[in-house]
Amino acid sequence: MPSTLEPAHGDAQIVIKAPCTFWQKALVRTPERGFESLSAGGKYGAVAEGAFHELVAPYQGAIQRLFVVLRETVAGKTARFSSNPEPYRDTDNAVGRYAFVRCGDQEARVYYEEAGSGPITLVLQHTAGADSRQYRHMLANPELQRRFRMVAWDLPYHGRSLPPTGERWWAAPYRPSKNDLMNWSVAICDTLGLARPIYLGTSVGGQLALDLAANHAERFRAFVAVNGWYEIVSRGPYDNDIHRHPLTTTDYFASRILAATSPTAPESSAQEVYWVYRSNVPGVYAGDNDYFMNLHDLRVDGHLIDTSKNPVYVVTGEYDGSMLFPAHGGMAVAEHIPGVVFRELPELGHFAPSDDPVRFCEAIIPILDEIVSISR
Repeated sequence: MPSTLEPAHGDAQIVIKAPCTFWQKALVRTPERGFESLSAGGKYGAVAEGAFHELVAPYQGAIQRLFVVLRETVAGKTARFSSNPEPYRDTDNAVGRYAFVRCGDQEARVYYEEAGSGPITLVLQHTAGADSRQYRHMLANPELQRRFRMVAWDLPYHGRSLPPTGERWWAAPYRPSKNDLMNWSVAICDTLGLARPIYLGTSVGGQLALDLAANHAERFRAFVAVNGWYEIVSRGPYDNDIHRHPLTTTDYFASRILAATSPTAPESSAQEVYWVYRSNVPGVYAGDNDYFMNLHDLRVDGHLIDTSKNPVYVVTGEYDGSMLFPAHGGMAVAEHIPGVVFRELPELGHFAPSDDPVRFCEAIIPILDEIVSISR
């Protein structure tokens, strides 16, 4: 392989290119983090160039798949964890309900599922633009059911929940503020009568876990941020309007999300992550991602987190993108805020509760046991 990158030749309408150092680390059977997908490789100069709305966006799935096929052709398939696609089938007994939730001057019909009969409540917050289906395996896990009463909800605008009534939500883009998202979490807990639950959230939910720890600590017993960051803002603003453009197919971000699942996760579970994302309303992912990328910043209010009163844990998958940015991601939360506990979860990725549920449950149960033992 040459040591320098040569210009592409020919009349290709899409060009996938990266420095040779990237290809040397990416085209191996078990790539290290940052080299497992074309999306993650963006940090190292990997790009797909072409007419965006005509080719790159609508064919994003094919582009990401081509990268995987190239790696498999050169180095063989990455070994994936072998798991029953329904590992907790016999205890998959979650019950779904609706509640009218008032938050300030808004009210929304919110869908939630619950399972388990344990003495402590554990609430589960989904990722950006998705819904509570991501936690169906946790809700069905018998060990978690024994320990907790688990509640997983769809935020307003998401999944089976509706937008708030009494306003012209169809006349403006969905752009929630940090306070909006925090207040809905608190309002749902209040409506359901959940007294100081443990709050566990992934991705956007991970950011919310940390922001709630800073601003609404009294309402919760403890916080678990799965793949939460200290801050992303200093890396520069991210323009989510690309996901609101009418010519940008929802397959664009859904395929990039599929690429962000762990390369060792069961393939059927990774594809389910894609399915959940693809089935939500266009524009909702963009609004949530505005908060994830541009509004969450613990440099502003992280000093308000008091871990002597509420345990705060940040658990991050080995293949989560934040691990490529230790000065900004989950490790930085523990570095800058006294008492925060950081744990890396080997082989897991950004969507660990849903793309690799068995190994995530095996990893998170002892962490939750530890939290219960030190909290009250």
